Amino acid sequence: MKLELGNTMVTLLAGRAVFLDATRTLVVSDIHLGKSATFRTRGIPVPEGDTFADLAALSDLVGQTDARHLVIAGDLVHAKAGMRPNVLEAFREWAAGLSIPITLTEGNHDRMALLFEHDLPLEIVPSLDVEGLRITHDPEELPEDVPGIAGHLHPGAKVVDSPRRTVRVPAFYLLHPHHLVLPAFSQFTGMNRIKPGARDRFFIPLKDRVMPLPASAG
Repeated sequence: MKLELGNTMVTLLAGRAVFLDATRTLVVSDIHLGKSATFRTRGIPVPEGDTFADLAALSDLVGQTDARHLVIAGDLVHAKAGMRPNVLEAFREWAAGLSIPITLTEGNHDRMALLFEHDLPLEIVPSLDVEGLRITHDPEELPEDVPGIAGHLHPGAKVVDSPRRTVRVPAFYLLHPHHLVLPAFSQFTGMNRIKPGARDRFFIPLKDRVMPLPASAG
């Protein structure tokens, strides 16, 4: 699905990502690598596998879009406790096989985990300007007069599942007029309830497309 942010047309992908055609830039947010490992250090018996599943899904998106640059809009990792050697090595091996530049706009979890100390194969910056858009982690850091993309909020939207039931699903959240908040990329990450403004919109990723929700949805 195409969406215009300022003067830039972006493509919303069902894989919880955004693609910028002119520069072939793929943008995702909130991968939270090592989250299950963090839980296990705290005595919560969560199975392994989320890190590898998320990286495999991201590889598929890079291949499908023929991306030339990957931008992660914050929170690549979940917590310092989850940055186990196997998690870090899995990321290094994955990035080497990707063979494209990776830029991280540092998120709050990345800062708390002291990610910069681990010498991973990526560039870490506060924000990044691409195709007239500002990309950063927290949408509150986007200037009002600059169109941009962020993460951090893990937005979810309600959809009707049956006449008696609604469910909350991951969603792209457009803060009118030109700030787009991405759904969390990780499958092992919760969603936050967001009360939209009168002119804000939700777009939900389905199996193979993205669909806008009515303006009243939230």
